[in-house]
Amino acid sequence: MPLRSALPALVVALLTPAACGGTSESATDTTAADTLDDTGTEADSAETDSADGDTAEADTVSPPALPDGIAPTITTPAADPFAAGQRESCPIFEETRCNAGAVERCAVYDTGLHGWAETLDPLLRRVLLYDRYFDLYTSADGQTGERQFDQAMPADTDEAVWGDPAHFAGWAGEGDSAIWTGVALIADTYRYAVTGTEADYARMERRLRTSLTMFDVTGVPGYLARYHFLWAPAGSPQTDQHFVRVGGDETLGRRDHAIEDPTAVPDLPAEYLTGYPDGAGGTFAATPMWNGRPSIDQYSGPTVAYPIVWDLIRDDALKARMAEHMRCYLNRLQRIEIHHLQANETVRELVTSYFAGDALVLDPGDIDLTQTDDVVLFVLRELNETNKATYDRSCPDGPPTTPAVVYDAADEDFLAQLFGLVGDMQDDDTKPERAAAITHAYAPSLRGGDAGHLLQIAAAVWRMTGDDRYRAFIEDDLIATIHADEVALTAQAFRLPDWCISFYGDHITYPAFWQLLTALGESPLRRTMLRVMDEELWQKALVSHRSAKFDVMYASLGEDATLAARAQILSDIPDILAGFGGPEGHLDAPRRTYDLRRADVAAAMDTAGLATRCPTEAERERCEAGLTVLGVTVAGEDISHTCDGRAAECTMADGMCTDALAAEGLPVSLREYADFAWQRDPFAIGDPHGLDGTKQSPGRDLAEPYWMARYYGLVSGGAGQVLAWKDTGESCAE
Repeated sequence: MPLRSALPALVVALLTPAACGGTSESATDTTAADTLDDTGTEADSAETDSADGDTAEADTVSPPALPDGIAPTITTPAADPFAAGQRESCPIFEETRCNAGAVERCAVYDTGLHGWAETLDPLLRRVLLYDRYFDLYTSADGQTGERQFDQAMPADTDEAVWGDPAHFAGWAGEGDSAIWTGVALIADTYRYAVTGTEADYARMERRLRTSLTMFDVTGVPGYLARYHFLWAPAGSPQTDQHFVRVGGDETLGRRDHAIEDPTAVPDLPAEYLTGYPDGAGGTFAATPMWNGRPSIDQYSGPTVAYPIVWDLIRDDALKARMAEHMRCYLNRLQRIEIHHLQANETVRELVTSYFAGDALVLDPGDIDLTQTDDVVLFVLRELNETNKATYDRSCPDGPPTTPAVVYDAADEDFLAQLFGLVGDMQDDDTKPERAAAITHAYAPSLRGGDAGHLLQIAAAVWRMTGDDRYRAFIEDDLIATIHADEVALTAQAFRLPDWCISFYGDHITYPAFWQLLTALGESPLRRTMLRVMDEELWQKALVSHRSAKFDVMYASLGEDATLAARAQILSDIPDILAGFGGPEGHLDAPRRTYDLRRADVAAAMDTAGLATRCPTEAERERCEAGLTVLGVTVAGEDISHTCDGRAAECTMADGMCTDALAAEGLPVSLREYADFAWQRDPFAIGDPHGLDGTKQSPGRDLAEPYWMARYYGLVSGGAGQVLAWKDTGESCAE
């Protein structure tokens, strides 16, 4: 387990600047909003004529941190190319139907040539196939999952074989469905923005309904399920049309809850009420359930997606559901404040020792995290069996500006109180559930990623509701009091070496900053967030990852002196996307768990001139040393092994060996399998699997950056080509 993942909840929620940042009373009281004008430069003092004719220096008027409003992320979606009714668009490439006695196929129509496309841009074709694979095979009831097979599926296996329900063995990755369904919604939204067809609008709307249902099943506004499923009695079959859990009570865990009133849940699949088909004309009765304890990463799916799709949705009822869940989630977060941290010698020494040395890397002008005195947390209390009768199911009014709990570090019993808070945050199935349990916590006064999340969510709620209380929450609370904008500028102050880091943390963080930037007009906050995007997220984190998603988001922000890497990134994007697909020689095949021998990958790297790198002794020490927090020892991650002559092996000073990593992100065909490539290790060499092709990725890691790149003009192939129903000339009986 990576060191960061193993940190106790105290460190994660209170001390670790894992996504990072901090604030201090010893730091200057001014913020970007106080000192910067709309161009991001130091504001000059204004001079005005006084009443008696003398010239007098007036008080400097600081511009507001925010512009007057929050703009749409997608400003110019394409017009419907078939608005005149000359053709009918379709959603699934190569799907067929029988219409008025004729067989029709969903094919590519070239609106520029006013005819059917004879040749397709290879990347467009692959993306349309990946969208097809997702819609038909890895999105049960619209929810995103990984399809598993009962046998090996080589890359050249025909779709009729691997898509046959007879070879379906079950689902994987359901616990991450909320985030990936949100990502799928972003992909679907940008596809509609590119094509403008009615079929793609309907496809986008269906995905939104799926995502909203993942909130609605919990019965608590703003409280998200990881996924919903059917619980079927032992002996019931699996199905690739729904998430199904088969068996008795032993198959359920403490995160699983019955949907209390399925008839009241909008857009719930009909089979949740009637039972799912048995294949012989009957049905299997099953209990509708949902899986809970949602994390920040699960919320990042819908909270980033909803403000993007918001301006494109025509149904006011759907917009109301989006606004309700976004607003209620933010309002539901309980505010916890910890004051006078520096007054507690034990805690002060803990913080100082923990952040000492090379573990903390701050830029000139950054806040000194070791001097943090006031900490503000925003926590989501868990809905569980111990509190379901008393849990607040209303939507709290207004953002969390008033603390629900205040701790004083100067109190004699502070450590006992703190351990109680830590206990509420523990996710340990071996311990009894607690009524005050916390499912996740944001610490915007310490962690830069958390600061970005809350700024983005609050801005989205302001946009959706028009309620200026949320603007005030951003300007007066998150910025003026908590200094979230300054904290964001320390987003990579604590970053473990690539040999022991959790790469998914980057992906959870940067989409929130990006979405906020797409909605901000010129303002001090925008200038600061652009710096975060370049200085923290690019230069310190993703500069060598070759991440198509981050690169597209960075480049989509346009020409700006702050985004110094844009020209380099623009040249990389087409190549990265073009190389994304199945194994070499089968790029149009789905991505699956294929065996990648370390020696073979190392040999391919050598042929391609791709360099490797070894950890320094200091990096090895940081990974392996571990740490002790309040008497709790957290083991480091052992990255060393007895040298055995494996490919790409590094010999360290003590004669032990470590695995070399790629010097920069590998071509996708050489990377390890991932549910979503851009959140996994881009440097690992080799990916062993005993049986090839038994798990299939949803493929949103190609669709999302591709459709975004098309919308922003970062790739041009396939322009004007959209899907429409084509008469094949064959007849059929309806």
